[in-house]
Amino acid sequence: MRHLFAVRSFLSALACALLCSCVTSRGAAPEEEDEGALGSFLDSGASGLVCDGTRLVGATSFSQTCLPTGKSPGPTVSGLEPLSAPLRECVLTSLPVETGGGTSPECLKGAAQVLQGRLRQLGWLEAEVLPATGRPDVSEAQLQAQLRSRYRVGVMRVEHSEEPGVVDPEKILVKARAAVPEGSWYTSGALAEIHARVFQMKKFRSVWVYGGEPDYRNKIIPVIIDVWEKPQKPRKVKMARPERPRPRDNCPRRDAICLNGQDCSYDTEHRCTVCFCRPTFR
Repeated sequence: MRHLFAVRSFLSALACALLCSCVTSRGAAPEEEDEGALGSFLDSGASGLVCDGTRLVGATSFSQTCLPTGKSPGPTVSGLEPLSAPLRECVLTSLPVETGGGTSPECLKGAAQVLQGRLRQLGWLEAEVLPATGRPDVSEAQLQAQLRSRYRVGVMRVEHSEEPGVVDPEKILVKARAAVPEGSWYTSGALAEIHARVFQMKKFRSVWVYGGEPDYRNKIIPVIIDVWEKPQKPRKVKMARPERPRPRDNCPRRDAICLNGQDCSYDTEHRCTVCFCRPTFR
């Protein structure tokens, strides 16, 4: 059992490392990196890594020497003990480190913000990651994480961007709850799963899924599903066909009952179908 757990941990870390192997360099000098630049990166839609079905904030370069790399050991972090070993390894994958030698406060600050963004997208909305104050000892961690409470998915509700549509909101909620039941961990991956399941109904132009006002007491967040329905196709109006009087014919009435079947042919003169009983051969 211990060997199996070690193999699963290794495969999880390897998958996260492969997904984060594509990084881009911003090419800015270290002195040009400031808090605004870090904030703009964390708010951007940069491609991230996927960890246990949750989309996380990825790491990019914060300077020419502050790069995410799998070769150099990342910064030491304390406070992540409640996380399982595979999840802890995954959130620490490819954090930016100073590759130019020595330590850089700006690079360490960037690693703290990336890790904080990952934890918040995993449901720890109040998580904080800060660099160690002062000049820490060699045995002390370079980053200190405070997880606090983890939030769960609360009540889901449906809203319409325009006027109410024709799709029953209860059908939308059935799809959403099938993807992520209420009470699950509130993660970015959970919201993405709800979005995918609702959009697959093929009834909407756009679907937005986001969290409402957090319930800090019960540690839950309501989920709003905002849909924009496709325009309804106009119904085709069936035009009533004018009744044409049927011309009187001289067709024989087909009221005879044949036990052995009928032979029918079209009479072009009278323009009608004439059927005769087949003879019985014995």
